[in-house]
Amino acid sequence: MHKKDNNIDIANDRNENIPTERISTMFSFGMGDFIYEVFNGIFGAFFFLYWETEVKLDIWIVTLAYVIFAIWNSANDPLIGYLTDRPNRFWKKYGKRFPMVMIGTVPAILTLAAIFSPPFLDPVQGAWIYFAWILITTCSYELFFTLSSLNHYALYPEKFKTDRQRRRAGGIRMALALVGTAIGFIVPPLLIEYENRASYTNMVWIFVIFNLIFFLSLIPGHRESNYLKKRYMKEKEEQKEQISFWDSIRIVLRHKNFLVVILIFFLDSIIGVSLTASVQYVAKYVLEAEAETSIYILAGFILGALISLGPWLFFSEKINDNRRMLIIGVFLNTIFLLPFMFANDLFWLVIAAVLLGIGGGALRIGRNPVMADAIDEATLNSKRHLEGAFMGVYTFFNRFALIAQGIIFAVVHELTGFNANLPNQTELAKFGIRLHTALIPMILTLIGLIIFFRVYDLFPEKTAKIKQKLKELKL
Repeated sequence: MHKKDNNIDIANDRNENIPTERISTMFSFGMGDFIYEVFNGIFGAFFFLYWETEVKLDIWIVTLAYVIFAIWNSANDPLIGYLTDRPNRFWKKYGKRFPMVMIGTVPAILTLAAIFSPPFLDPVQGAWIYFAWILITTCSYELFFTLSSLNHYALYPEKFKTDRQRRRAGGIRMALALVGTAIGFIVPPLLIEYENRASYTNMVWIFVIFNLIFFLSLIPGHRESNYLKKRYMKEKEEQKEQISFWDSIRIVLRHKNFLVVILIFFLDSIIGVSLTASVQYVAKYVLEAEAETSIYILAGFILGALISLGPWLFFSEKINDNRRMLIIGVFLNTIFLLPFMFANDLFWLVIAAVLLGIGGGALRIGRNPVMADAIDEATLNSKRHLEGAFMGVYTFFNRFALIAQGIIFAVVHELTGFNANLPNQTELAKFGIRLHTALIPMILTLIGLIIFFRVYDLFPEKTAKIKQKLKELKL
């Protein structure tokens, strides 16, 4: 018999109730990934372009503010993860993750818009006022974004327990994330105009309206079932002593598989943030075209990912090996950066983007199950559910990709003579744009992939044993 409980079906498995989430719930849950990708598209693609080439603020002041923001970004993630994992009497009524997603998302929408809405000042005389504006708005945005997204990601391994659920939910999440990427990358260039900074401000406030509507659609999928709430309260009762923040961090850092997952995702994030920010520079300075031109490059990436999603999902089910799937994805997503170094016109840049999208599709099919496997192993070893702490540490290190990207941009622009006040750049400056678009992130990630291949040992047989032991321990 099956009985319904808050949008879940309960299936009997060895006399244990195992929640099986509905497809509709998976879609609603995936709307979290959708809206975060919209956020990431706007912030990642336009932050440096806006402040360096539209506001005309000195690149080193922009980079200094960006690095401080990234340090804050890194520091607040494990802290929020720890605080949201602390036992709380409100879990029984409201759940553990759902309230945090609700509290964080709307302020994140508003503070993202504020980043692109500074007063009009002279960029030299008002440089440090702009510096303060960047710090306050970006740090506020990051606080609320983390509160929402960290709890969304931490809920995934708690809500979807089997490989089948995780792959299916992961595929839906990827599809919706790609749609969010499409909207976040393709729509803004239609609303902005190079050398017209007011158009950027208008664009972000238009997105405020739509993001608030998107927010409503993610609410049902993040509600926690009575099954989860009861488990949370049972853990609260059994946890006699509250684990300290630093103890939770030490538990996380003892697991080599989790750490090497962090490494490879950190390096992949350098690819993501560098490419996202670089595309507008490629369109404006390498192709010397209008903002709308970037749409074709980004559309190529999204097209490649979308057409490959089904085949990669089928392939993943066929091989039933999350480790191998991720290795294939990271390799393809990295090696397909190379064509960006040589493509000289829009046609070949679009072809390169399609290839990169195909590689990215494989990576994104593999990444969520691998992360869940690593957390499962750590949960078994520690005998505790510390998903928030794990995601906090993951995000802490992942955010260093922002620091790396900011430093790469500043150093490359300085060494190659990039000048934001010139409409046309030298050939050396254009080569520098290609470097931070493709070659530098590619080399770094290939090194990380070799390390991952040698260290990560969660093969299918081992993950199956871990899941069985977690069931036996009712974890």
